[in-house]
This record gives sequence, C-alpha cells and structure tokens, in this order.
Amino acid sequence: MKLTYKITRMAQVLITSCCLASCNYLDIIPPAQADFKDTMKDQEATLSFLYTCYGAVPRSTPFQYHSFELSADESAAPYEYSNYQQQVAWGTISPAFYSSWGGDDQTIWVPSYNWLGYVHHFLSLIDELQPVGVTQEDKEEYKAECYFLEAYYHFRVLQAFGPCPLITEKVDPNITNEGIPGRSHFDYCVDYIVGKLDQAAGVLPATRPTNYLGRATSTVARALKARVLLYAASPLWNGSFPHPEWKNKNYETPGYGNELVSTTYNPEKWTRALTACQEALTAAKAAGYQLFDIETANRKADRDNLSLPFIPGREEDTEENREFKERVRMFQYLIAANEGDNNKEIIWGQRISIDGNNGSGEATSWRLPNKVVKRSNGIYEGGWAGDAPTLYSVQHFYTENGKLPEKDPEFYSEDQWYTRFYEGTQSPALATNNLDGEDVKNDIIKMHAKREARFYAWIAFDGCQYSPKINNGGSLWLNLKNTNTNGYNTSNTRNCVGAGYLTKKFIDPNTYYGADGTKTWTAIRRPLFRMAELYLNLAECYAALDNTGEALSNLNEVRRRAGFDDLTEGDITADMTLTDWVRNERFVELFEEGHRYYDVRRWMIAPQMLKAGARYGLDGLRVNPSFENFNKPTLINQPFKWDDRLYLLPVWSRTGMDELYSNPQLVQAPGY
Repeated sequence: MKLTYKITRMAQVLITSCCLASCNYLDIIPPAQADFKDTMKDQEATLSFLYTCYGAVPRSTPFQYHSFELSADESAAPYEYSNYQQQVAWGTISPAFYSSWGGDDQTIWVPSYNWLGYVHHFLSLIDELQPVGVTQEDKEEYKAECYFLEAYYHFRVLQAFGPCPLITEKVDPNITNEGIPGRSHFDYCVDYIVGKLDQAAGVLPATRPTNYLGRATSTVARALKARVLLYAASPLWNGSFPHPEWKNKNYETPGYGNELVSTTYNPEKWTRALTACQEALTAAKAAGYQLFDIETANRKADRDNLSLPFIPGREEDTEENREFKERVRMFQYLIAANEGDNNKEIIWGQRISIDGNNGSGEATSWRLPNKVVKRSNGIYEGGWAGDAPTLYSVQHFYTENGKLPEKDPEFYSEDQWYTRFYEGTQSPALATNNLDGEDVKNDIIKMHAKREARFYAWIAFDGCQYSPKINNGGSLWLNLKNTNTNGYNTSNTRNCVGAGYLTKKFIDPNTYYGADGTKTWTAIRRPLFRMAELYLNLAECYAALDNTGEALSNLNEVRRRAGFDDLTEGDITADMTLTDWVRNERFVELFEEGHRYYDVRRWMIAPQMLKAGARYGLDGLRVNPSFENFNKPTLINQPFKWDDRLYLLPVWSRTGMDELYSNPQLVQAPGY
C-alpha cells in the first residue's frame, strides 16, 4: 500500500474518532478516549498512527493552485479565482479572509498546529504503551520521525508568519487561554527547530526503501536544517526586518524578553548556514542522491515510447539538436519521474492531496490548456488554463548561451523579440472544428527561439508543441490567439488568464487524453527537497561570505546540467553580480516549486518585484487578435500591489477561528 494513501486514510479515521474538526489551534488535543489506545496495539496500528502524523504535509504545500506561495511574480491565475494566492498578490489578504478553495488546509497555520497535536499525542503514548512487535529501536526511530515533523510543521509556520508560538509537547486539555504560549523570538524558534532536526538526524536512516517513501530520513532532516539556517541568515531575519518596533506585549521568550526579531546584522548566521548546507550536500551525496540526468530520462522515454519534442530552429536532425531535445525532455521528466523511475534527485517528495489518482487530479487540470483533445462525441476535453507565467519569468530564463536575453550579445536585440521567428511565413487560418495544427509554429516569436532547455520544458507559448502525445496520441499545438481553441473566449473567462503563456511544469510529458474519454498520466511526487536546491543553497552562502570561487563551483553544478559552460569570475560584472547570478539561477531552476515567495521576501526585494505595475504578459485578453496585437507586452489586468505588511501572513481572526481572542499572549503581525 502506498504511504500517501495510508497517511490520507488514517487521517480520515483519526479525525473522525478524535473529533478534530475545529480550526482553533487550542483544539489540537485528541480527546482521551478509551479506544484511542487501540491505535498502538501492535506494530501495524502504531505505524498507521505514525503515518497520520504526516497528514498535514500533503495538505498544505506550495503546489496547490490556491496556495499562498503562488502569489509571487512567477505566474498569474485567472482574475475570477480570487483565492488565497491572489489575495496576497493583490495586497488584500486580511485576518478575516476565507476561501472554500482549499479551505483552512491552505492557511499553513491550521494544518501545521493541528497535526502537531497528533505528533505530540503519539509521543505521549509510544513509551507508555507496549505495542506488540515494536522494539525499543523501532520506538526511537518513530520518535525521531516525530521530532522531524515537529521541526517541519513549526518551520512551515515560521517562514510564512514569522516568529511563532512553539508547541513543544502535548497540551493539558484543561489549560487556560493565558497558558497558551505567544510568539517566540525568531532566533529562538530557529534554534528550537534546528535542535529537533539534529535529534532526528542522529537516529533516522539516510534513505528509505521504495514502499516507505515519504517518511523522514536523516538526509531530509539535514536538508531542512540547511534551508532553515539559510533563511535565518538572510536580510529579512538578519538585522533588516522592516518593523523593528514589533514586540510581544504579554509574553516573553527566554533570553530575549519581549523582542521578536534581531535588529543587528550577524555575519555568524551565514557561517552557521554554510556549515549546515555543506553537511546537507555531503550527506545527500553519501546517501546516493544526485542530479537527474539525460541517460535516466532517455530510459524512461523509451519505456513510455515518448518521442523528442519540437524545438523552434532545431528541426535539422543533428547530434547537437538531438542532445538539446533530450535535455528538454530530461527537464520535463525531472519533475514527472518518481523514485521508481530511478530519479535520484528527489530527497523528499510527496503526493499532494489534489493530485488524485492516475488520470485525475485538479493539480494537473488547472495547468492544462482549455482544450486538449476533441472526443469522438464532439465534446472537447481539457483543463482550466489557470497558470500563466509572467513576461518577467519568460525573460529570466536564459538563452541557449546561458545568459539573460537582454545581456546576451548573440541573442536578438530587444526590438526584434516580438517579431516572427520563421520570417516570410504568416499566421495560419484559424482552426474552427478541430484543434490547431503544426502550422501554428509560424507564429513563434524570436523571444521564444534560441532559449535554454528548461524554458522549453516548462514554459508553453503561442505556436509551441505543448506535448507530443497528449492529443489522442498525437501532438497538441497551442494557438493562444484562437478563440475557437485555446485563446481567450468571452464565454469562459473564469478559465483564462490571458497573459499569453501557460506552464508545462509538473505536467507529465507522457500524459494522454484519448478521444474515447481515457485520461492517463503519472501522479507526480512533488519535490519538497531536491539536490539542485542544496547546490544553490550552498552557492548563496558562499556568495554572502564573499567566497566567489566556491559560489561559482556550486552554481556551475546546476548550470552544467542545464547545458551551459561554466561561469567564471570574468562573467561577474557590475551589471550582473555574483548575487544576481545566484538569485536568477535559483529563480529558473526552482521555478514554481514554492521558493520564490519566500526568496523575494527574505532578500527584501519584494517591494521592487511585487509592486503595482510590474507584472506583464502578452495581450491575450482579446477575441482572435492578430499576430501583431497579441505579441505586445501588456500589463496584466489585475490589481497587484505590495505593502510591507505582506512580508508576513496575518494570524487568522474570524468567526470560529479567532486565534487572537483565544490566546491573549499572541500579537498580530505588523500592519494587520
């Protein structure tokens, strides 16, 4: 049985038996019922309870279409969604906001604290009870998994809400409101989390067999520690928090008093982060993890009988062009191939709750174009077209030379970017009764030619081949100008961003939609931690400590896999600093994996990147626009804006979930 299924099923059972329906984090304590001890009567029952402790992991992730993390400048969602991600992007998020899309699972706060209740209840019983078949060694390992989950859930709150209440043990059901802790100082939270991760890493195995994927390991614990300390060393939490006056009123952190954030820069935080990042990468390598590669992807493509993708300008059958196309396909499989496919890059992956089973799942549907296949009954089948990369994203993937388009002297000048790549051709006649054909490639613009492999793997643009077999075994070609197919349609505005792009990241390249209604694809294990991040974390630490050589060495590990020559110190200029290289590589490699939301905040560039008037697309909110009208940089028609209060999410205060009222020790985030 799959671990993800076990987690979901046992969570359902225990939620029912324990009546954990409340959202208030005062109510995280399972009632002491006589039959609750049956959850540890033997090893199978004990493991099922342990798996339940993981339940918030697939529920609250940055991969849901309604998650906060999607509010950064990577992409936009349809205006009419008006869900969590847009409330943050529009600067309108409030303590009272609630969306039925994802419910409180997407608040981060609620699932994290609720499932901490399961974790602490498990820890309170494991030594008291004597489950049949559970050895002392087993108990120590199970407890170590709980220590990891304590750290993970607290960190999820810490990164989104800032200094947070630390719930360190099972809470007495008779506790008064005044007894619930308030926020602890950020650095104190970090030390607590790191301590738990060190405890876990000292006991847990480095890897898990395939049937136990998803459970914590020492490698995951070290990877999380590296991320925690990297964040803690970053400007936002290392002396530059924009609201230094923000303090507790009725609660003190041991050794810090009422203070919540440090107001002075401490370079030792970077040294500490560097050590943790080194240890994480070393441990991952020793455990057998490595960057996904072309050879592994080719073997999976052979099993899937998947052809090479179409790439503009690389039609000729040469060795160089074949290798480039294989690299594109490799990046598609990097996200779609699971550990069973020998994907050794995933250090910790999870099936998210809205992925569904093979052939279903909102997490895939919301990314797909509106029309994917025309069924034999004449009805079109497709997705929601709900994830549109911004023009900033498009412009910050590299050229085939590994440089930004605006800084590559061998790339087209900016006045040519939006002109036709296949010169001398013209737009094909609009398809009316069927999906568009290959001739839509005539409308590919120069901006979309001569780009890097990750661009073609993850960005869908007008005239591209979206996928080679998704359309009843054949290719799906995108015409985002054609109202009859995948262009803007006034009768379906809810499922259209109209920014001129769609995404292909997290879309299995082997996805198949049949004319008979069949739909198949692989349910992806979303990468919460993978090897590329560890290299990029280390590069960032070295850059912050002015060790250019080591920063470039780690950066080049990732860039080399992308097909680029190594960067040298000669590539570092006033116009493209080492920090610029590190940050942009992180933007591209970790595109839409949930990092950008936190990166722009911890680097304190959010006011610049997320301000009003900064997010552009192409002019796709037109009915059958001409080539020239469509290919114009156009401000996305949504009220994006930035306010410094958006550095942190608000603590929820609404009917049935007033944390501030329930806990007089707790202070609201600044500005709310």
